[in-house]
Amino acid sequence: MTTNRAFLMTLFVLLFSALVSLGLWQLRRADEREASQDRFALGRDLPALTAPLSNQGIEEYRYRRLELRGRYLSSRQVLLDSMIHEGRAGYHVLTPFLPLNDSRWLLVNRGWVEADPDRRVLPGVEVGETIRVVTGQLDALPRPGLELGGSIGPEGWPLVALFPSPEELEERFGEPLLDYQLLLDAEMPDGYVRQWQLRMLSPERHVGYAIQWFSLAGTLLVIAVILSLRSRKFSAEG
Repeated sequence: MTTNRAFLMTLFVLLFSALVSLGLWQLRRADEREASQDRFALGRDLPALTAPLSNQGIEEYRYRRLELRGRYLSSRQVLLDSMIHEGRAGYHVLTPFLPLNDSRWLLVNRGWVEADPDRRVLPGVEVGETIRVVTGQLDALPRPGLELGGSIGPEGWPLVALFPSPEELEERFGEPLLDYQLLLDAEMPDGYVRQWQLRMLSPERHVGYAIQWFSLAGTLLVIAVILSLRSRKFSAEG
């Protein structure tokens, strides 16, 4: 009996600790998401940067606005697949942009376009290659929650890709590529649907998950207390 009781006590402590830890982790995630949302909103109001960043500088300047002069490279565009807008499937159009006085390409996300029901039919996304100024917010390329590989489609342009890495794209382009994207401002011409928002769970969702974990921990505690009281009662009667 003593051995069983010790085993159950150990199991309870482990489960209770795990549930509380999961709740605290969700609260930390909520704080991180709220900080990211604040940073995203603040980035729109700060003065725009006027030169491409190094690949190591994206985290420091993520969500900052960037203003560049250069030209699009219309013949080497990427359609980022499985992008959902208002319940409809489509693509984000990533267009290489070559800034003046810089040899590295920058991917400008010109927004969302709806996919044809026949996925073999790709949208027309051609754009003029005259010198222009583009402005937008810096962001990392979207990443999947689970790396499965094989994210880039067969040869041909525009290239259809699902969560490609900067390295994969640079290899396909055959040119040096900055490993972040520019979310084109809504007032910029030659764009599509641009209702930019962070692709992550809201802080409220994380708080909701935390409450669920804490509730499970509380339920487990109540059950443990009830079982302990019953065990003591039976011991006293015995």
